[in-house]
Amino acid sequence: MQSKIYAHNHHIGTANLQVGDETMGGLFGEFIPTEYYFDHIQQSVWAIWQAKKPDVNTWYALRLNVQLENGMFLFPEGGITIDDLQELPDAPIRIDIAGVDHSLIRDYILESPPRPFVEAPWEALTIEQKIGFEDELRKELGATQTSLFRFMTNPPKHFLLDGEVSAFCRDQRNDDVLFAIKKADFDQHFALIHLTWTGKQERDGYPHAAYYTDYDEFKHTVMYPDKAAWEE
Repeated sequence: MQSKIYAHNHHIGTANLQVGDETMGGLFGEFIPTEYYFDHIQQSVWAIWQAKKPDVNTWYALRLNVQLENGMFLFPEGGITIDDLQELPDAPIRIDIAGVDHSLIRDYILESPPRPFVEAPWEALTIEQKIGFEDELRKELGATQTSLFRFMTNPPKHFLLDGEVSAFCRDQRNDDVLFAIKKADFDQHFALIHLTWTGKQERDGYPHAAYYTDYDEFKHTVMYPDKAAWEE
């Protein structure tokens, strides 16, 4: 499946992703860079992977995102790597993505034709919206120190402060945003959050979140009923 790769909100390349090890959620493909990649990102990639001990935080600071042609942003457990070697300037550049949820691979990559990703009034995100929603959630959670999508504070106040999140899709009627989440010892993988857009830490358990085991549960309990009401 065709995809776009971003660093922050900059389009840095494309890749036609293929499924590698499906059981491990592995995707890969040849990475076709944009001029922005060559001008602003490549030197950082070289420096990180040529180091004796690659700086993971520097890599995370690139804030890489992969968006499939259907609009879905991936949130891989194992992360994203770009195999670009300075010593081999003419070699193809490869992107590897590890730990994509197998149900998402099955339904939105392998199935032919793939299932629709979202149903109105829910809609896919632009990279600007995705980053904006995640940054606003950081503020509302009261994060005081961040690496990519990870919120740390002492002591934690909101349940999601020690988790990781990735904005997934939004309800165009309001400020409800579905986030994919990763949190230790928690088996819910999505959180529906109503952002308040105060730009500061909320209190008393806000922002409010409703949790779902997987995307299918969210679609059947929220998206499909919303679709029915939208079409009335």
